[in-house]
Amino acid sequence: MNASKERILMIDDDPDMHLAIRTILEPQGYAVTCCGDGPAGLAAMRRERPNLLLLDVMMATPSEGFHILYEMKQDEELATIPVVVVSSIGRETGANFAKDVGTDYIPANAFLEKPVDAAKLIQLVGSLVRGAAGATSCKNKRCGCDRA
Repeated sequence: MNASKERILMIDDDPDMHLAIRTILEPQGYAVTCCGDGPAGLAAMRRERPNLLLLDVMMATPSEGFHILYEMKQDEELATIPVVVVSSIGRETGANFAKDVGTDYIPANAFLEKPVDAAKLIQLVGSLVRGAAGATSCKNKRCGCDRA
């Protein structure tokens, strides 16, 4: 269990996803906060400074999550927060969004397709939280953060 209680913020409009993510991550020692839309999520990010953001794409609009991500990356206080896009957009559209992670199109650290594999989520969250806490430089040269 993590004594420091790293903070994970999830922005997703599906309450069932909130429950699933809490069920997976809270037993691992993470403090999970969930928001149901972009504006509430951005406010929580500014207020709580999470160690990691889990972000859905299709919420009030089909691209709301992308807009949140772009806004985040323009804000120097939020730009270094690691982001995992967790979405079914690939399944819904037939596009392979995972290949665009770390580009200007999807300036995130990782992409997970819904439904989420619990073991993969735990491993990815642990890796990104540990990396963000101890890294002096970003390992993903295309992620868009300022940790050169």
